[in-house]
Amino acid sequence: MKELTNQYHIKIDEIVKYDDEVAADVIRNKDSQQFVFLSFLLPELNRDFHLDNLVNTVIIFILENKLILVSRRRIDTLVDLLNDVSIRSTKNFGFEISLTIMTVMFRLMSDELRTLKDDIDKLEASIAKSGPVKPVFTDLLRLQKFMITLSSTYTANKKIIDFFKQCLNDSELSNKDTDKTISRLYDLISSMNRMITSYSTYLDNIESMINNMSSYQLNAIMQTLTEISIVLTIPAIIFGLWGINVHVPFEKSSYGLLFVIGISIVLASITWIWLRRKKYF
Repeated sequence: MKELTNQYHIKIDEIVKYDDEVAADVIRNKDSQQFVFLSFLLPELNRDFHLDNLVNTVIIFILENKLILVSRRRIDTLVDLLNDVSIRSTKNFGFEISLTIMTVMFRLMSDELRTLKDDIDKLEASIAKSGPVKPVFTDLLRLQKFMITLSSTYTANKKIIDFFKQCLNDSELSNKDTDKTISRLYDLISSMNRMITSYSTYLDNIESMINNMSSYQLNAIMQTLTEISIVLTIPAIIFGLWGINVHVPFEKSSYGLLFVIGISIVLASITWIWLRRKKYF
């Protein structure tokens, strides 16, 4: 990493450090050799990663007779690709391979985005089964975090495609195949952005539904507590009246306690039935 930094005068450590920015430029190294520098963002929506570690930065150096690929974490798919890649033109092999790498990266993004649909379906099933419990909120927060990461990544990477296309045109290396591939990349980006928008909207609706369910459950709990407090108020009043230091009915009777309890139960039941008929509960 340090050797590349010294040779090409690019602070690779700084670029890899931030996973929310892309970079692209045409630069000359210390040997006055011109090369194209690209920095891509590849989302990796691993459950164990924190928000600041959900994206893998991929750096590409395109030289006249050499291509250098730098990544913060190993990407097995790209490694397999480079092992099996066949070069059709030695004149622009760097651009050819880079375009292939971009295509593979965007396909990886698209495949990963589609897996989120299964997670959303699981979240919906969990809500239907268990209601708005803590794990549901955790899964919802995780999915919303992924949506933010993907949306910002697609927007940033589109700028790299624009720059790469311009480089091909300026180098007069553009042809029907490259134009067709780049056009497919634009279509893929548009498709992913539409999917992100629809998924995000659906998650917002789920969040609203969860909030409504939580409010309903809270109202039900408060209603139950109110019912209990009102009904228990009747016995409390009766016991208070019979407990004052004056003459009261049944004070001479050995069954006075039972009479008072019975009166309390009857009046509490009448209050409960009356409130029910009034539909207060």
